Amino acid sequence: MTMLKRVPIFLASFFILLNSYLALAFNANIGHRSIVSSVSRSAIGMSSTAAAPNSEQKSHLYVPSDRDEYYQGNIAQYLLDLHDEGATLNFCGGMMFQLVLSDKLQTHLKSVAADSSSESEQKQPIIHPASQSLMSRTPDYKKSSFADNIFSFHGRELRKIPNANGGMGFVLQLSYADPSATLEEVSSSSIAGKGADAAWNGSPVDPQGWSKEEIATYDGWRSDQFRQWRKCSMYEDEGYSTFGQEFGNEAFGLNHRFFLHLDSQNKMWLSAEDGCEGTPADGSSLMKKLGGMLFGM
Repeated sequence: MTMLKRVPIFLASFFILLNSYLALAFNANIGHRSIVSSVSRSAIGMSSTAAAPNSEQKSHLYVPSDRDEYYQGNIAQYLLDLHDEGATLNFCGGMMFQLVLSDKLQTHLKSVAADSSSESEQKQPIIHPASQSLMSRTPDYKKSSFADNIFSFHGRELRKIPNANGGMGFVLQLSYADPSATLEEVSSSSIAGKGADAAWNGSPVDPQGWSKEEIATYDGWRSDQFRQWRKCSMYEDEGYSTFGQEFGNEAFGLNHRFFLHLDSQNKMWLSAEDGCEGTPADGSSLMKKLGGMLFGM
């Protein structure tokens, strides 16, 4: 059989197998999720019924015009809803990270969202304009571990999470940062990460948030390959005692600072200091479905 004759036969066989695999994978997905739920759904911010948002009913989570009309500037409530709905953020054109807020950050945002006073409005998280699409372009930017739960957040990218929405085992966790802390000039006695041009004197005030070690060594402006990734045992040794219970003993991660910004189409992006960023997904993309197959979720 010549090569030209083999090509159409190969392609036809490939698509038949692909369609069969997709059907089996999607049907098996339901049973699989019920099995992995034993690895503490509630601990990664999911209720027993939470799932990726329905693309028709939850358009205010990812359609800019619907978002603005629905929330009327209440960004604290927007972040809470993304968390409660188990929403995913589309990073790098197809890497689906479920957004998870720590318990302490949720408590803080609920207080801000429910209070319409001028004082509370000043605590609302800020979505930066499209002209500030990198953290280094935001006002008063310093290379430090500073976060205030308004202009920037402490967070982590976590991987190998058995039950994360998006089908790839990825979670993007945001936590609560010490609001009483200040920035100081770097000196010989400063505790700051490599390349820092300011030292943040915050304390680890969130049991699920950054440890004192993560605060002291943070260097998120550097390439990931030069930074300290942490496994479950390291997180627990540094004080995050429930990490394995919440995310599984095989999970690992890297801490980042994050901020929110818009783009030219008014989409909201959650962006890490190194420039990697994701926008809320509608939950129906082909990449997400393929990710569920490839990553076994």
